Amino acid sequence: MRRRFLFGAFMPVLVLAQSIDTSHLPIDRSHLLVDAEADGSSPHTYRTLQEAVAHMPDTATIYFAPSVYWIDDPDDPAVRTGNDGHEPFGMVIRAKKLHFIGLGDRPDDVVLASQRGQTQGAVGNFTMFDFWVGALQVENLTMGNYCNVDLVYPRNPKLNRPKRNEAITQAHVGYVHGDTLEARRVRFISRLNLNPLNGARHSYYEDCHFECTDDALNGTATYRHCDFDLYGQKPFWSTRGAGALFIDCDFNVMSDNREMYFCKQGGPVTVINSRYHAPSDSLYIGWTAYPQPWLRCYQHNFTLNGRPYLIGHHQPQNTIVLPAHSPALRNVLETQLPPFLDLSQHEATIETGRDTLSLQTATATILVIPANNSDEIDRFCLTATNDDGREAASHLTVMPSKLPPPTFLRHPAIIVHNGVATIDYELDLQGRRDESRITWYRNGIAISTSHRTPERTYLLTEADKGGLLTVTIEPKHQRSKYGNIAIASVEITKAPKMTALDTDFHDFPVQWQQEVLPGYWTVDGYKPLDTAEYPWDFDRTKLMWKYGEGYNGAVGRGLLQEQRGARLMYTPVKRKYGNMHLTLDVDPTKTAGQGFGSATGQYMDVCLKFDTHTLTGYGLRIIRTTKHAKAVDFLLVRYDQGTVTPISQPVSSTCYRTGCTISLDFIGKRLTAHVETRTPQPAGSTLPHMVDLTATVEPNAFGGIHIQHTGSSGGESTTMLHRLHAEWK
Repeated sequence: MRRRFLFGAFMPVLVLAQSIDTSHLPIDRSHLLVDAEADGSSPHTYRTLQEAVAHMPDTATIYFAPSVYWIDDPDDPAVRTGNDGHEPFGMVIRAKKLHFIGLGDRPDDVVLASQRGQTQGAVGNFTMFDFWVGALQVENLTMGNYCNVDLVYPRNPKLNRPKRNEAITQAHVGYVHGDTLEARRVRFISRLNLNPLNGARHSYYEDCHFECTDDALNGTATYRHCDFDLYGQKPFWSTRGAGALFIDCDFNVMSDNREMYFCKQGGPVTVINSRYHAPSDSLYIGWTAYPQPWLRCYQHNFTLNGRPYLIGHHQPQNTIVLPAHSPALRNVLETQLPPFLDLSQHEATIETGRDTLSLQTATATILVIPANNSDEIDRFCLTATNDDGREAASHLTVMPSKLPPPTFLRHPAIIVHNGVATIDYELDLQGRRDESRITWYRNGIAISTSHRTPERTYLLTEADKGGLLTVTIEPKHQRSKYGNIAIASVEITKAPKMTALDTDFHDFPVQWQQEVLPGYWTVDGYKPLDTAEYPWDFDRTKLMWKYGEGYNGAVGRGLLQEQRGARLMYTPVKRKYGNMHLTLDVDPTKTAGQGFGSATGQYMDVCLKFDTHTLTGYGLRIIRTTKHAKAVDFLLVRYDQGTVTPISQPVSSTCYRTGCTISLDFIGKRLTAHVETRTPQPAGSTLPHMVDLTATVEPNAFGGIHIQHTGSSGGESTTMLHRLHAEWK
């Protein structure tokens, strides 16, 4: 029977430190000893790793006597910052070959420790080690970033240290820039973004223990006889190439998640003779939440709570079950390498009559010639298989041959009736679907545009009165490109008084629009004054917003931030405004309730009674703080010439989740906010799942709307806007 190590458990008794016999070790210039109790009399023996690294040659073995060795001083109050845009590191170590060996009886006898993370003693994702080593070996020790985990050292409890903070933040163990990493009997401890020596071209872990949340594991490694305590939902950010391989591993679910996935962004994963242990048999285990059709992952002899389980069975085409006697399985067990069949291209779009596609595997070339003679786009997977059971796929989008754009049978004209403007036109579609792009302009500024289907109608507002309404049509059907633009215009002589604004953003123009004008949305980017300490900016040549499909917690379609600093402002027509109501329905893409990427000045402000020219008014701030990892703070704020001041105490809540409704009311001298969500309250949470805030304020005559988002973008920290409704009373 193979020996098992209970890495996660500690004996609840006092164990006194004992000296280690090192007389048998070849301590010399290339074999150094780190011993916290050393008196300095022995050659090549040092009290700290820092001293040993300063004296080691390019090829070295470093032994560690049992103790806790701090890679970064946890008592130093200085905040760590990185250089040249990199995260801050505890130690940067360079060598050709390096071998760390712990001399204790157990891996937890030697602990290499740090205690910093993003916003918790560091600016950036603090990382304990940055190795630049051709070949790195580590064995029989613990590497831990104890920022959000208690350091418990049974051998000498005097060396115990409580976690720095309850709120989980990005705290790494290390990176390896080199060819190989081998880790045996090593405990890797952190929570978010563990990074257990990620980065080598070839990484191998055996008899190791990992404690982590999301975005944590090494995505191009082999794990053999390892166990994982999963405090999150998706331990990998992504895998690439051949991906990750698990052989004879145990996964322990330490949360109440109803769904678990291996990857956040997807990629190949192979799981052989391994076991999942979870609080519930009804848990769903998938490869990734949104798998691409081409994804191929492998499993053999996998169980959930002792019962056979098919990973990712919601999309069974992604899973290949290797039979017990298949050549691919035998090869995996012999080589301890994933059963990867490489294909040169996993996705491609090709047009009939124009393109050909060449797909290569290691042994064959496949020439794909499209022949789609229908009017619709065809999508399917082309699959390549090997005799040993390996498989690869390419997801192809096959376009029919392009036809000329449709011509106008009736040229466009604008018809205005009962407050609704309609663009009337007819195309020679020959039975095909109209996919023309229609954009409405008032006095040359876009006010409505097609995102899904042609926007044939526009509801007039008070701001249209006296303006020139123009429509551009770029004719297209499903088999054509866009044709030449046709234009129609009309002067608007009357329009209804505007007492409300309602939009689901389906026709919202997302192009930069920096003008602040009555009756228009300002669509731009802005870096608020209170984010000055955080070094970020946006690209003014790219969009700040987009309308499209959501992901993770953002359901359906809506308006999403494309860059950090995305801002929207609506300026109503000029008059004095009294009481005002605003409702905004949103879906944060993050599903755990933290809303934003980190507590680095990342928030969203939703404001009403706002002067869009001077940035003065009132609103609600939703902000991630260091107090909680799965909740945000809500507080009422006052804007005064762009300077923001809190006017209520913050309330921490778990309600910033899918189906969140934000309601603001300004009545007399009273500002109120109510926030709730249709997502159930997390099990075990003691925080409120609904927010009600009130403040006494000074009235103003403004009626503007302001939405400012300072969260990091890129899909994981955005908030989808679904519907905005405002009323002026």
